[in-house]
Amino acid sequence: MAGGWKRSMRSWWRRASNDGILTLGWWRSLVPFWLTPGFYWLIIAFPFRWFMEAWHERRLRNLLWGLPAVLAFIFAAVFYNRLRQQSASISYTYWEDAQAAILTKDYPRAEMLLDRVLQENTAHVIDARYGMAVLYEETGNTERAESLFAALAPENARGHAEAHQRLAMLLSETINTRSSAEELSRLRWHLEVAANQQSAEMALAWGRYSVAVQDLEGARKYLEKAAEKFPELWMTIGEVNIRLGNNQLAASNFEKASEFLAGKLEGISEESARSTRVDYATVLMRLGRLDEARIVLEQGLQDDPEGDWHRLLAALYVNYHDLLSVQGGHSVSELLEPISKALGHDPNFGPALNRLMAYVTAKVNGNVELKSVLARVVAEGKEPALAHLALGNLCWIEQDNDGAIFHFERAIKINPKLAVVMNNLAWMLANDPIRQDLDRALANVNAALEEQPENASFMDTRGTILMKMGRQKEALDDLEKAVAGVNDPAAVHAKLAEIYDQLKRPEMSEQHRQLEKELRAAKEANQNAAAGTVTKS
Repeated sequence: MAGGWKRSMRSWWRRASNDGILTLGWWRSLVPFWLTPGFYWLIIAFPFRWFMEAWHERRLRNLLWGLPAVLAFIFAAVFYNRLRQQSASISYTYWEDAQAAILTKDYPRAEMLLDRVLQENTAHVIDARYGMAVLYEETGNTERAESLFAALAPENARGHAEAHQRLAMLLSETINTRSSAEELSRLRWHLEVAANQQSAEMALAWGRYSVAVQDLEGARKYLEKAAEKFPELWMTIGEVNIRLGNNQLAASNFEKASEFLAGKLEGISEESARSTRVDYATVLMRLGRLDEARIVLEQGLQDDPEGDWHRLLAALYVNYHDLLSVQGGHSVSELLEPISKALGHDPNFGPALNRLMAYVTAKVNGNVELKSVLARVVAEGKEPALAHLALGNLCWIEQDNDGAIFHFERAIKINPKLAVVMNNLAWMLANDPIRQDLDRALANVNAALEEQPENASFMDTRGTILMKMGRQKEALDDLEKAVAGVNDPAAVHAKLAEIYDQLKRPEMSEQHRQLEKELRAAKEANQNAAAGTVTKS
């Protein structure tokens, strides 16, 4: 029996070695034997063949010679497997140490350890890439972080769930109502496939997305959940509730925000406190606690003069003015006082100027003419500059150019920082058919532009004056800058067409005339549509 088995084994081995399945004999005509798989199989199988022959033939010498070869092979296999396990263990240790280093903000060590994991090319490579992206995000290298997250979390397939989450959080920080449909769609995809959908961080990202797509109810729901971890969101939630018409809920949200911000202000440096102080004052203004807001802002101005405190204080005094207006029973001079303080902090603060201009058409008690009331304010000397400005605008509307110029000049004399008055006076002096004075007009608008160099209306005024002075190329500089920012761009296009005619550039003048025509037609169509709507209603 044993002899038959032995003969069968020898016969099989001969066939395998010569032209059987191991060497695939048909290869011999193509490649040398030592390049075939059979050659290497013979080397691997040799100790086992020797051991088996010795076993069956009972030859002790062959058995002793073959046994070490078998044992060596087994040892090599075990050693290789052990080496792989040890390598994986070291890689895992590197990975754990890198995570700990990130938590303790030891970023250089974390980067070194993650680098080693990536070099090992083990099962932790994906995790190491994710960890490296987190490290870049933590150290402010947002661009590299987003690039790595994007590689781990593709936009056309589900990838690393935590990478989708991180990418969604990063994208949500820059999303807003002006974002493109593509940007919104990209964020939506990462939000939907991200991990930890119930976390406060994901609720915050969903809330920002909801605000961007104008889903205010959704935004309120998500942000309220996120506020459990991020209480600074109560201010935003209050703003959302105001837009939803939930004023009582908004007041409650602002109260929570004020409590959080007041506590946050304690014990932090002034440099870190700037944004917190601004938010706190804004919340107090929302709650109508104007005196408290004023104290917060004045303290900020004292401790941090480089901050935007003057603009915020101007907004605060406009709120004072509006509160006095609602209460009623206050004289014009009393109402002008907070407007004066607002313009004292920011001479070009739009809301303050708008409220001042409203006095031109205001109704006063006792059938007293507004001119008389404003003249009384001037005479009392309480707010003469603003009263002169209002009187100048009133005269302008009534086409009393002499009166307008007189009052504008008086307002500037009293308060040389009122840029809007200087611009108005420059326009009057340039366009008055009797008292035209282009040099004085140019001096005034230049002074206005020194105060507010990017104001498109002021540039339009100066460009118009320079046109009248025959300085066409200089006028061109101002008017081309102004055209995108003025309230009536059609009028500026008409001036540009005229300048290009004088400069012998008909192709440019034709384009500006075409744009003027299109803008006027669109304006007329809008007015007709509005009139039709009013008629139907």
